[in-house]
Amino acid sequence: MKSPFFSRVGRVLLGTMGAQLISLAVMLLLVRLYSPQDIGSFSVWLSIATIIAVLVTGRYEMALFSGESLEDTPAIIKLVLQLTFFLSLLVSGMVFVSAFYIERVPVIVRDFGFALAAVVFGMGINKVVISLLTLQQSFNKLGIARVALAGSVAIAQVLAGWMSIGVAGLIYGQVAGVLLATLFACFWFEKKLLIKCWNTSSIEVFATAKRYINFPKFSLPADLLNTIASQVPVILIAFRFGTEPAGWFALTLRMMGAPIALLATSVLDVFKEQAARDYRANGNCLGIFLKTFKVLGVLAFFPFAAFAFLGEWAFGFFFGEQWTESGRYAVLLIPMFYMRFVVSPLSYTIYIAQRQKIDLAWQVVLLGLTLSCFLLPDSIDSALWSYSIGYAIMYLIYFLISYRCAKGVAS
Repeated sequence: MKSPFFSRVGRVLLGTMGAQLISLAVMLLLVRLYSPQDIGSFSVWLSIATIIAVLVTGRYEMALFSGESLEDTPAIIKLVLQLTFFLSLLVSGMVFVSAFYIERVPVIVRDFGFALAAVVFGMGINKVVISLLTLQQSFNKLGIARVALAGSVAIAQVLAGWMSIGVAGLIYGQVAGVLLATLFACFWFEKKLLIKCWNTSSIEVFATAKRYINFPKFSLPADLLNTIASQVPVILIAFRFGTEPAGWFALTLRMMGAPIALLATSVLDVFKEQAARDYRANGNCLGIFLKTFKVLGVLAFFPFAAFAFLGEWAFGFFFGEQWTESGRYAVLLIPMFYMRFVVSPLSYTIYIAQRQKIDLAWQVVLLGLTLSCFLLPDSIDSALWSYSIGYAIMYLIYFLISYRCAKGVAS
């Protein structure tokens, strides 16, 4: 635990812990300022924004950790910034316009289409900022960036709630928070790097895009499918069972996702940098892969086991009686959350080894499973239980794929 790896994890963890504590504390206020229907509608809008945000970067920011030359960094950054700006306007505009002609597109998209484009742009740029801070091993600043993001969104949404703006307060609060926090983090970067990015020619940018074409070719579809698989349940629950169950489910995801974001994301930020260096130097990253797996597996077991008995009571106690149903949903989803907690950081070895084709095939199956779980069952309980078990099995397969990638060229 005194190794440089865990020291860096600790630094990122402090910042992530601060961000999660803010989110948890604010959620105690939000559930009293907004109804389950408001939170359900907002969650549908945010799910669509999250899906589009994956698309607009082309996943080229992942090329920063691909194991190839670091000299491509300025060109990669400029490429991602240009893509994010143009695609956030284009794709969000297409979704906004489609809402007027396609009945199945949620009305919330039509009502807040411009806000959708703004938040997608902010989320795309934020991904670049986070990736660059990680590449530079600026883990203290990385933690501060996460606190700034959580704090900005929280303050804006709570203020809007006190003004009784309704679901619009949640949406505009999200937009303002993301844009302000991202702008704040941008001031950390050296002028030298920014000048290099600015002076990078279009020819260099195009050559870089071509060199790392496997990321939009394979990683983008894979990550897009994965994001759709994680976000579409909220949309389908709202469509089939109403916005109130969607609000309960959204709270479940937010609260159960907190420990995952708290530790697993902190581990990922350090793991991908350490694993990339090991892979460049040795042709594999199996040592750090196994060490991380053991720590995450043991660390997660006992909290999740205790939650199986206390989850429903805890949600009712902390969030109020009208949110007890969220706790019941959470207990049903424990197998999925446990496997996601353990496997998600380790799966980054697939990007490092550039085995995107395998990842894409896995994501296709995962999306098909998710759609089946929420479209076929007649009750939400059946949908959630089949979703939980199916997801856990898929993450077990994902672990085996990641393990093989961690073994490197010898595999």
